[in-house]
Amino acid sequence: MLNLHLVRIFTAVATQGSFTGAAEALHISQSAVSRAVRELERQVGMALVERHSRGVILTEAGKRLVLHARRIFALERLAELSLEELQTLQTGHLAIGASTTIGIYMLPVLLGIYHRRYPGIELFLDIGNTQQIIRHVLDHRLDVAYVEGPVEQSDLVLTPWREDELVVIASPDHPLAQRPSLTARDLHMAPFIIREAGSGTRETTEQAFARCGIAMRVVMELGSTEAIKQAVAAQLGISVVSRFTVQLELETRRLVILRVEDLTIRRSLTCVRHVDRPMSHALDAWLRMA
Repeated sequence: MLNLHLVRIFTAVATQGSFTGAAEALHISQSAVSRAVRELERQVGMALVERHSRGVILTEAGKRLVLHARRIFALERLAELSLEELQTLQTGHLAIGASTTIGIYMLPVLLGIYHRRYPGIELFLDIGNTQQIIRHVLDHRLDVAYVEGPVEQSDLVLTPWREDELVVIASPDHPLAQRPSLTARDLHMAPFIIREAGSGTRETTEQAFARCGIAMRVVMELGSTEAIKQAVAAQLGISVVSRFTVQLELETRRLVILRVEDLTIRRSLTCVRHVDRPMSHALDAWLRMA
């Protein structure tokens, strides 16, 4: 096996054309250069240079070795530059996961800001319900994730990220929307449209209604908030969604928020990372921005 330290010194001799020039370029003594070349010749079992009073001339073996050595050190420099680019966020990859509400309504703006700052970073966004996203974090598919539901896993680092409010929505023509205020008891027999099992929004809603001693009368389960909003607008029932998800519908009066005096549903949105996931420069920049 070639000793690359010795090869590097030999390459300097070949480039400078003398032991003296190599010593000056490498900032070591001329005797150290001479010893290194002799040791390399001993290791390869053949002469690499012919020594003359005016410098050195490469043997055929020396010419072949220096040709390959320059390629090796060029690749080494390319590797260094590649790592430097990662440090300066010129290239890289960042895989982000998010439960549905966060992924559709909150992260796109942040992803846009990040992309404009670091256009060389390839971004991947995985959207699913809370349980799905947590599984992907545990499987090391994601660098970081943001979820709505409660999380209990010893292998995860959990950090509070944002506060969210869930609101009861209805069509403006729904009978309950005609009343200036309601209590939770008024919702007892109302038909509810809710998300599928595993959804953080559903779990939080069920817990809030249970605290009020109310069981929701579920008439439909749908797999996305967009589908729920369409169904509510069509007067198929009422629902509970994040306030973030209905801004446009409220402005256009396709939906309204029911004012329920004794029902306030707030939740913490959580940033999730696997405890063993290394912190890349791309991830560090994202966490400082988000």
